Amino acid sequence: MTTSSDPCEHSATNRRRFILSAGALAALPLSGCGGGGGSNSSFLPLPAAATPPAPAPAPASSPAPAPMVETSSGTLKGQRTADDAVAFFLGVPYAQPPVGALRFRSPQPYRAPGGVFDATAFGAASLQTLPAYVTWIYPSPAVQSEDCLTLNVWAPSQRRKLPVVVWLHGGAWRTGATSMPLMNGEALARKGVVVVTANFRLGAMGTLSHPDLVDPDTGTQANWQLQDQIAVLQWVRRNAEAFGGDPANVCLIGQSAGGTSGAILAQNPVARACFQKAMLLSPAGVPAPTGFTLADAGRYAEALAARLQTTPSGLRDIPASTLHQAELALNAQPLPAGITSGRGLRAAPIIDGQVCLSDWTRTAWPGDLPLVITNTLTEGSFFLDAYDPITQARLTPALPASRAELLALVTPQAGGSQANADAVIDAYTDTAAREGRSTAPGDVWIEIYGDRVLRNFSVRYAAKVAGDGGNVRYATYAHQIQAPGRGVPHCAELPMLFGSFGLDYYRDKVGAGAAEAQLSDALMTAVLSFASDGNARLAPELGWPRFSGASDSAAASFGGQNAAVATIGPVPKVAQLGVWDALLGY
Repeated sequence: MTTSSDPCEHSATNRRRFILSAGALAALPLSGCGGGGGSNSSFLPLPAAATPPAPAPAPASSPAPAPMVETSSGTLKGQRTADDAVAFFLGVPYAQPPVGALRFRSPQPYRAPGGVFDATAFGAASLQTLPAYVTWIYPSPAVQSEDCLTLNVWAPSQRRKLPVVVWLHGGAWRTGATSMPLMNGEALARKGVVVVTANFRLGAMGTLSHPDLVDPDTGTQANWQLQDQIAVLQWVRRNAEAFGGDPANVCLIGQSAGGTSGAILAQNPVARACFQKAMLLSPAGVPAPTGFTLADAGRYAEALAARLQTTPSGLRDIPASTLHQAELALNAQPLPAGITSGRGLRAAPIIDGQVCLSDWTRTAWPGDLPLVITNTLTEGSFFLDAYDPITQARLTPALPASRAELLALVTPQAGGSQANADAVIDAYTDTAAREGRSTAPGDVWIEIYGDRVLRNFSVRYAAKVAGDGGNVRYATYAHQIQAPGRGVPHCAELPMLFGSFGLDYYRDKVGAGAAEAQLSDALMTAVLSFASDGNARLAPELGWPRFSGASDSAAASFGGQNAAVATIGPVPKVAQLGVWDALLGY
């Protein structure tokens, strides 16, 4: 394979290197969440405790000109915040629209048409339908389209050589959109980083795979969503400097599905060459049988094609909304005969040996890549115990009220064995009793599910990286949501991370007072310090030590019952994780 001085270039001659061929990678080692649509030109202010003093406004007779930058996507015309502190560019195409003959193809380099591109409105979200519980964090995007490959940039005005943060949203590879005010990058950019958020293909458009869909340029047949994310990183590598960012100092941050994607990309040499640090917020373990094998993904595509009375290659000709709805209907049904994987997620990345090289949780982390991994304190609350104060409605079914009901729910998570499920329930119940926590079946189920799907993989992997001598830090987000909501669910940290907790959609869910303002500031400060040099700090006077293993006392906690903004101590609820070792084959 030929090499280049810039492994992130996308010229016609190196399209195959964009993903890398299966043969070249064969010898190399190698879940869901946002708020509201719209394209407001100015971010809503933080509460007073967190709002920096604004400079005096410019005279009305001499408004600042609209910012203009030259990029590989053409000349972009953006906007400025009212105080001129941040310039932002919205809806910027980073690849050709993946429509028509380009559906189920690797992203193609964007061909700028010439002239000035008006980058003042967010691009469309990928097609999606939100489950009820997901609406706790994500309202349904108002504008959705198959033509969705756009990104957004927020950059501090008149500053150069800044670290760059690239954000990958979560949503189980089925939901999410960067038009949501939840992930507006302005507040974080004010801290002194260039922020890039990106849309990518979701659901059927991003994940269907079949041998008949092989891309003739790259030789890939799967993981279109990951390939879109690689294209984003390549775009940032080429264009960061135009916005005052340092292309050699990029931090990739992903949450939930975005965190899992971030781990997979870190273990792909082509993507890895485009960033220098990574933060994985609540990443999931999704290899088969949780997700599909490559062969089973092909059988699933055949089943979908049969429902639509076409062939797998004919899926390119089905109207996008029809294809989306048909796949959702198929996803809701039992797996077709002969398919033994995809038991948990049918839109997750597929290990194909080209883009997704292997199970990230069992693969060595790049030794020169600083890493932060985080979880929320009760990850499972989001999926199992969600309450919406806006509608005053429960978004999830009732929790189990008896051991028998709990056993029926845990058995599939324990590989289908009732004996294993009993062992898991006993381990969690006993640990909760020793630690003074609730042993009610519903609360035990929240702990079991959150650990099985998310927290177990994160804590284990952080310890693995530490054992290999890597630069890794671990944290728990522990700030309780507002009553009558309970716990610290998956996604609860996002409004704090982006400073959007004061929005109407979130204030009654996560809080919007002085404590939340301080917590938000601490989270953004930690991101800034890590993105800057890989040595994170929790506050000017409080360092964040490297993690050395699940039993040590060097983990961070944001929020918590002691009301401290950030503390250093042991990983909470570690004892209960041990029951998974044998069950998951570690």
